[in-house]
Amino acid sequence: MAAGADLTVSLPFEKGQLGSLTPARLRDAARAYVPVPSIIFPAFHPDIVYISNKGRNFGSPMGDYHSALIVYGFACGYSAREIVSLFRAEVFAKIGYLDGWFGARDSLLAMSRAHGFELGRLFAGWMRRGCFMHTVNHPKLFVMEDLAREALARADIPARPVRCEEVLTDPLSGIVWPVYPEIAARYGLTGGTTFKPPAGGFDFLLDAIRCFDLQAMVEGSLAHYAPAPKIAQHCDRVRGWLDNAEMRAVLQPVAG
Repeated sequence: MAAGADLTVSLPFEKGQLGSLTPARLRDAARAYVPVPSIIFPAFHPDIVYISNKGRNFGSPMGDYHSALIVYGFACGYSAREIVSLFRAEVFAKIGYLDGWFGARDSLLAMSRAHGFELGRLFAGWMRRGCFMHTVNHPKLFVMEDLAREALARADIPARPVRCEEVLTDPLSGIVWPVYPEIAARYGLTGGTTFKPPAGGFDFLLDAIRCFDLQAMVEGSLAHYAPAPKIAQHCDRVRGWLDNAEMRAVLQPVAG
């Protein structure tokens, strides 16, 4: 298939993930081959974690995404109101949620460079657009557009001059995790606590109706976790907090 295509674009994958297909074999077979990096950037959404056990992902109101703070509060037996109170600048500062930018940037640039794609120039442009991620691994449409245009340019294939945002629906906007206000302020942005859960499709009115706030996110998560009282043991970050007396002292709800 690659031999018959004008352009083959490949995300990073390890040998064995796609059977006998390897990155080298794909590159050798393609008429024009451009490696494109996966965009993983947790600085805007440092609270997101995945939780799985024996190959099965635990679910939350946000699909496969979980809030580490909510999982921690559940493990400690906090009420929904107490868990909401954990979402404050004092806590974020002490658990590292306000200091993730440079590490996330350096990791993304190093990964892309190792994959044969220098991302620095494009990344600088994304920064000027503010938050360029819907979640830790779902970039916004203009990011995907930049990667696509770069791939076409490398293959000497002309691209249409129109901006994708003017004519296309963002395929990765089906789920949106908010940038908490305290984190947004760190980066000069306007944040919020409105969550958009996965539901499939792109219906403006339904999207508006199904969004919910932090209190509802906490209550919905607690309902999901009730049948799995030991869920925190399957989350490395939360387990680390529970085992650390200093972190337990920090992760205290506000009275009242």
